[in-house]
Amino acid sequence: VVLHWASRMWSYGIFRLCPCWRIRIEGAEKIDRSRPWVIVTNHQSMLDIPLMYVLPTTFKWVSKKEVQKMPVFGWVLWMHGDIPVERGSRGSAKQMLERCRQRLSRGTSVIVFPEGTRTKTGEIGRFKDGAFLVAKHAGVGIQPVVIDGTWSLNDGWRLRMPHTFRVKVLDALPAEYVASKEARELAVEMENRMRTAHLQMTGKQQ
Repeated sequence: VVLHWASRMWSYGIFRLCPCWRIRIEGAEKIDRSRPWVIVTNHQSMLDIPLMYVLPTTFKWVSKKEVQKMPVFGWVLWMHGDIPVERGSRGSAKQMLERCRQRLSRGTSVIVFPEGTRTKTGEIGRFKDGAFLVAKHAGVGIQPVVIDGTWSLNDGWRLRMPHTFRVKVLDALPAEYVASKEARELAVEMENRMRTAHLQMTGKQQ
């Protein structure tokens, strides 16, 4: 809890660097803090990591092992005790599943980028099965969160000012529903739901 509070203060500090940056969060009340979730969110840039600390719940990140070696963002993930996974390693994936199950069993949510990598276009890409296998393995529900604004922050070599970062919490999939579906089915359903929500947020779909 102390580490999570410290990480939250660090994240707020980043977004206060510019007084004309704004964060808008919608649907925060949809997060049931009485139980842990596998939280899935789209991935636009490394700023997604501090942005997600606006969520009113404690969590651990699941991230690629090499990310934890990166300056600043990686160091924070490492100090926060987040869960690394080595790309292409079955042993690492199995260990990640078990560590997630342990965290979730203790009441702490975990966050996963289901795309597995950052967007190259600003749009939501294809979801992999990992996050949904975690939820099924741990017997918990899935809480989707859609973000926008971190990918579009750069205007050439400059940063956009003013600029708004948006976070939208969607309706969760309860544990019972997750248990009744295959991971691939869940991935496709959630990808479609989150892509539609993101298009609406950006005004590309009414």
